[in-house]
Amino acid sequence: MTDFSVFDSIPALPFGKPADGIYNAGAMLADDREAMTPEDAQMRMFTEVSEADFARYAGILAEAGFCDLAENDNEAYHALNGSKDGVNVYAYLTKATGTVRLIRDVPGPTVSALSGGESGSRPEEICQYALYYDPVNGHSPTTTNCGMFFIVKLSDNSLFMIDGGDELQCSEEAVSGMYRFLRQFTGIPEGEKMRIAGWFFTHAHGDHVAACIRLLRTYPEAFEIERVLFNFPSHTGIGGRCDREAFLLKDTLREYAPDVCAVKLHSGMTFTLAGTHFDVLYTHEDAVSPENPTAYPFRDFNCTSTVLKMTTVSGGTVMWLGDTNTETEALVAQTVPAPLWKSDVVQIAHHCFNYLSTLYPMIDADYAMLPNSHYGGHTVENEPKLAEVVACLSDPANLWYEDQTTVFRFENGRYRVVKTLPRVGGEHDGTDLYGRRA
Repeated sequence: MTDFSVFDSIPALPFGKPADGIYNAGAMLADDREAMTPEDAQMRMFTEVSEADFARYAGILAEAGFCDLAENDNEAYHALNGSKDGVNVYAYLTKATGTVRLIRDVPGPTVSALSGGESGSRPEEICQYALYYDPVNGHSPTTTNCGMFFIVKLSDNSLFMIDGGDELQCSEEAVSGMYRFLRQFTGIPEGEKMRIAGWFFTHAHGDHVAACIRLLRTYPEAFEIERVLFNFPSHTGIGGRCDREAFLLKDTLREYAPDVCAVKLHSGMTFTLAGTHFDVLYTHEDAVSPENPTAYPFRDFNCTSTVLKMTTVSGGTVMWLGDTNTETEALVAQTVPAPLWKSDVVQIAHHCFNYLSTLYPMIDADYAMLPNSHYGGHTVENEPKLAEVVACLSDPANLWYEDQTTVFRFENGRYRVVKTLPRVGGEHDGTDLYGRRA
């Protein structure tokens, strides 16, 4: 029998059918390369739970002395969280299946710390930042065909960063260009810190984290990072599949942003930064089944990508898919209703390397952004995958590639290009993620 004593300080659900097992959902900034850590989130599952029963659980937590209680209820999930004596709990009901995931969460700030900032006077601007991609959609010692980097300037002039490209896309020239762009984008002069309200990482692959490592280590006094947001699975629990760059990212954040608010994202979470609203629609925890409640079942590690929907102050919506693949699609098509997927803009998943024949029509976006080059999107292998995205757009021209930096804004119901800038940086120069030349 499973030892559930780690949950002793959390009230049990007095309803539903408990699964016999615990899933290690992973740490936040702790290093779990060698073994589990005391900071790892732990998850139990309960099936056959009604919405009425789950609604009672908030009262049970309150009676047990849990405070800072918050609830979110949408078409897919009913979620709640609270804390007591340093123990954070997050629980959510997946309505389509009647399954509750009860998580003894990572220590640290609670979900309420995710939201912050007052709406400013300017509309958000969304930047698809240019990276250098291999010219023949392959890999070499100095090039790669993947990576993505998006930057949102919030209404209060703070930044919401999404991923950050590959080490091979972060030469000295490229990183210097990123820094100059961020100064220009925010208008914050040298000598003053740029506020990063949140840096969101979709998953623990190296081609999605490098810019954060290089920027913080190269310009340690230039940024104030208030929040870091991700849900990486347990490295040891998932068979050592997190990339080495993910651990250097954690090392960098511990060293260069020691006071950062680090909150693990879970499905059903919602938060607002300077008026921009975010909904978490999927994390790797959703893939775990009651039949095998201790193991992540999907073959493709890209399916650990957290899916985030963003709603701007003006009401425009963007779906951030990371490297979502077909195994995730098959699950969420059954658990997250179509109205939650509908978005104005979609970030094309996984650099257009896979089909999402069900999900793209559900998102039904009028505009799309591809984190790959024009060439990479139109290879023989990728052209038909891109075609299924284009078929959903209101105009085939509403598609942008990461060959150049493009800044957008929602205005009068349209996703309008504000400016374009040439890419800075080419093939990698041998500078590692610490800024050292080979």
